[in-house]
Amino acid sequence: MSNRLLLVGWDAADWKILHPLIDAGEMPALRRIVETGASGALLSVQPMAPVAQWTSMATGKRPWQHRVCHPAIATRSRSFSLWEILGKAGKRSLVVGWPVTHGSQPQNTVLVSERYAHPTAAPNIKPWPPAPPATYWPHEIGGRLDPLRMSPQDVQADVISRYVPDWKKIDQNRDRRLGQLRLFLATDFSYQAAMMSLLSGGNWDFAAVRFPALGAISPIFLPEAEVGLYQNVIRNACRRLDSMLRLLVQAAGTSASIVVVSPHGVNQRPGPVSDNEAWKSPHGIFAACGSAFASDALVFGATALDVTPTILTYFGLPIGDDMEGRVLLESFAKPPEVTRVPSWEQTPSAIPEDTVCPDESIRREADLNLARSYLDAARYEEARVVLERLFRAFPERADLAHSLFHCQLTLARHADAAETLEVLLEGVPPGIWSILPRAELCVARKQFSEARSLASQALHLRPTHPDALRRLGMLLLRLREWSALAELTKQALKLDDNEPLAWLGLAEAQLRKKLAAEAEEAAMRAIGLNYYMPQAHFALARAFIAQGKWDQARETMQALLQLQPNNRAAATYASRIREPSPPS
Repeated sequence: MSNRLLLVGWDAADWKILHPLIDAGEMPALRRIVETGASGALLSVQPMAPVAQWTSMATGKRPWQHRVCHPAIATRSRSFSLWEILGKAGKRSLVVGWPVTHGSQPQNTVLVSERYAHPTAAPNIKPWPPAPPATYWPHEIGGRLDPLRMSPQDVQADVISRYVPDWKKIDQNRDRRLGQLRLFLATDFSYQAAMMSLLSGGNWDFAAVRFPALGAISPIFLPEAEVGLYQNVIRNACRRLDSMLRLLVQAAGTSASIVVVSPHGVNQRPGPVSDNEAWKSPHGIFAACGSAFASDALVFGATALDVTPTILTYFGLPIGDDMEGRVLLESFAKPPEVTRVPSWEQTPSAIPEDTVCPDESIRREADLNLARSYLDAARYEEARVVLERLFRAFPERADLAHSLFHCQLTLARHADAAETLEVLLEGVPPGIWSILPRAELCVARKQFSEARSLASQALHLRPTHPDALRRLGMLLLRLREWSALAELTKQALKLDDNEPLAWLGLAEAQLRKKLAAEAEEAAMRAIGLNYYMPQAHFALARAFIAQGKWDQARETMQALLQLQPNNRAAATYASRIREPSPPS
């Protein structure tokens, strides 16, 4: 596979928003990629910090591996990026606007760092001073690209009126959001101009550009996505991304494959969006088209960690054994050969040490993000060490206490968990958040009667927060309260039908209620959203067995054993259904 590939990153793109626009004919460029290629949801990795997410996508590594966990101290990844690997293999790359690239000098790569679009003077200063030193590699391209940088002042009224038709009604002395919108748009427009200029040179194999504006705009304008002066901002931001995508595709040429990705989506919830990351959904987008990719195909269970292995395989290069992601074979028209190497990194001595950060609060958040990445990778002991250190320093932090408590429960350190819970409950008001951890500790200690009483109290509160629903569902599962679990999961799916754990819970509940067909449907939905969920494959196989669908059950158990070769329960089931299907 020698054709070129263009990777386009959209921050906070979500199929729930994009599909209606595609169906309405408002995003023709993306529609062409979806209809002529392969597409599906892309599950994010933790933490949800953009700098960590995009670095994971470009390296195939989790944040605990590449150690890019906080934007304020992210200077360089510990892991090789796609373009560094491709450069070592003699491939030529163009990279624009990707996080943690400032100051990089990768082999066989023309690079414009994420600081290219950063303001270097007040918006009304003409001309703007050049981009910061180390923005460009090679350095001499700065003379050509500096004049293409846009300031917020360059985003004129005719552009703003497309996003906010009645912008003149806004008192900009009191409402600063128009100024923010102009800043974010100028960032995307600058990256677009730089990449268009580089693509015109023609000497490249791989190109990658990232557009952050939609992710910056979403938490500000989502509360008014349905009504108000700003109701068209999100819609028109998506339409503008599609327009820019069309130009990039044209510049890349007809032989180039196109991959569009986003590591996360958005939670469309009523009411104001807080200033943290609660507005983010873990479900982003993946879409790929080109001669190597399948046409009008669906990709299930993809994660942000799969992007790098898939692109390396596209170029005929091996993937590292230290990359947890898989090659999205179903996205290809003809499944390619997958080869492997132990790692693309050479020696531990070549890996830079952590950056020392004098700001204790930033260092704390970086460590917390590191712990979240450990937890996401099921590396609980490493997470516990980090969390206990943080908790000793900041026992008043409820989020630290919650994370440490669950980590200790998972490691069966019940006495330690009880001590953490005692501190936690001092700062948590009565209600769902005080009931759930008490019930979880009771279940861990096999005090089931008390746990059922607490779970009943939690159910009567009718929680709607996703984390509360998830934790209560897990409690009902362990307590074998199948009817209550079925009702709770249906309630959760009304709020968000893209939650694989809710579908898995429903599948398990329906199985126990002897509703095998309903269990099959729910398990299939869970697998479609997260293929790497062994419990969902197990539930699906059992649903097939309950219906006498022996061939499907065998295939599902084989898939499960590929994911978990040491799953004893799956192996036992598989041994019982190896015989040919009985005659009808």
